[in-house]
Amino acid sequence: MAGTRGTTLTPNELYYGIEKTFSGGERYIWNSQVLKANDIVYSFQNVDTPINYQPAHEAAADDALTVTPTIIKKQIIVCTPSAARNFTTSTAAVIIDGLFGGSSGTASHQVYEMYKLHIINAAAATHAITLVGGSGVTVVGNAVVAANSAASFDISLASATTISALRAS
Repeated sequence: MAGTRGTTLTPNELYYGIEKTFSGGERYIWNSQVLKANDIVYSFQNVDTPINYQPAHEAAADDALTVTPTIIKKQIIVCTPSAARNFTTSTAAVIIDGLFGGSSGTASHQVYEMYKLHIINAAAATHAITLVGGSGVTVVGNAVVAANSAASFDISLASATTISALRAS
């Protein structure tokens, strides 16, 4: 059943392993439909959003920014600074409570779980953006995003009470 993303499959190709009984007892069989392979993957992932769905990214004002869990969930920050800017993360306790199932700053998730954060600096001049860690957040690697470039950071759970922002690119 595996194939290239978007490959159209016939009912015969869909039949094997697709039969599913739901909690109400009704059966859901692909017997008269033609779907694309990625639609099947989507239907069995049990997710609320389509594959490759990208939420609206954060468009940062030309000012300093506090990088909150809500912004991290959006995964992308775009800014065109007119001067050097600092983007400071929330404290580790706030990030842990907002992203890692924490309670009072102590995570219930596994260590090393992570979120991706992309910072895009659209300034044509030499104005850099620097990612600064809040209390309990350690930025590892080059924290500076130069003008007219982008950087990726892995926001990860370093321990039950600390966060690392690791420069990935």
